[in-house]
Amino acid sequence: MNKNYVIVLAASLLLTACGQKKEDKGTFVRPVKTATVESRSEIKKDFSGIVEAVEYVKLAFRVSGQIINLPVIEGEKVKKGQLIAAIDPRDIALQYAADKAAYETAAAQVERNKRLLGRQAISLQEYEISLSNYQKAKSAFELSTNNMRDTKLTAPFDGSIETRLVENYQRVNSGEGIVQLVNTNKLRIKFTIPDAYLYLLRSTDQRFRVEFDTYKGKTFNAKLEEYLDISTDGTGIPVTIVVDDPAFDRALYDVKPGFTCSIRFSANVGPFMEEDMTMVPLSALFGESDGKKMYVWILNDNKVYRREVSVMSPTGEAQVFITKGLKEGEKVVVAGVTQLVEGETVKEIK
Repeated sequence: MNKNYVIVLAASLLLTACGQKKEDKGTFVRPVKTATVESRSEIKKDFSGIVEAVEYVKLAFRVSGQIINLPVIEGEKVKKGQLIAAIDPRDIALQYAADKAAYETAAAQVERNKRLLGRQAISLQEYEISLSNYQKAKSAFELSTNNMRDTKLTAPFDGSIETRLVENYQRVNSGEGIVQLVNTNKLRIKFTIPDAYLYLLRSTDQRFRVEFDTYKGKTFNAKLEEYLDISTDGTGIPVTIVVDDPAFDRALYDVKPGFTCSIRFSANVGPFMEEDMTMVPLSALFGESDGKKMYVWILNDNKVYRREVSVMSPTGEAQVFITKGLKEGEKVVVAGVTQLVEGETVKEIK
């Protein structure tokens, strides 16, 4: 066979193969998965909170003395008006008796001087002195009466004894704590949110869902009670909510102060935005190496085009809110975004 013919034939075959290879590459269409841009103005955030009692107080005597009766124990439930503790009233009772006698004597003297003044048997000054003595005796007697009543400490509301701070027969001073009383039937939940989310609390359309760590899988509606519009010590905005869900049966869900919980907070921020935000899956976003700009691939006539977007924040559900760059109904690529090039022809898969 002619040597030149073999060389020409080999070259012809090589060129044909290369042409076929280029043709195969040119006809390859990359499949992509897409999602439709949605218009959203609702933001959802997750927080952790702790349960607190609405009513709690450290009970103390207003007078000093030795405790002679301390019938309650820690964890015991008590009713309003129930005896919590009593101190020895003997010294106070002696002072009470003396002040009572002085008060009755002063009151009788005023009545006597009033009659004498009417007959001009005494001067007006003498009557006024007796009246002043009466007022002093009355004040002393009222104080002694209060002190006698304060020798017994009673519960100001229904609740439970959280802590007993002293022991029976111990001598205590005025104002010294005896027990810590909490009302476990009235609870609230406290948590903090970042300063940047303060505007969410001002929304008129907001919802709270609470899930207690002790009762996983059970969520309850709650409502906003109060919040501070300033950040204390830079730790965030303190927020207080209360569970108002009829399904929150305390007989079934024995939630107590100190329990922890998860809070799902959602708010409609449409009124605060110049235009409705849009929402896309988090996987649709990609950025430059410096991370300053974010982009998505827009699908249009089976081709993809890069578009810069402004991202507000994640929603907590693998979604992000976009404030600028997208319109409702547009399609964005949500898988393999780093493999695409501008203007590339793709095939949408469902």
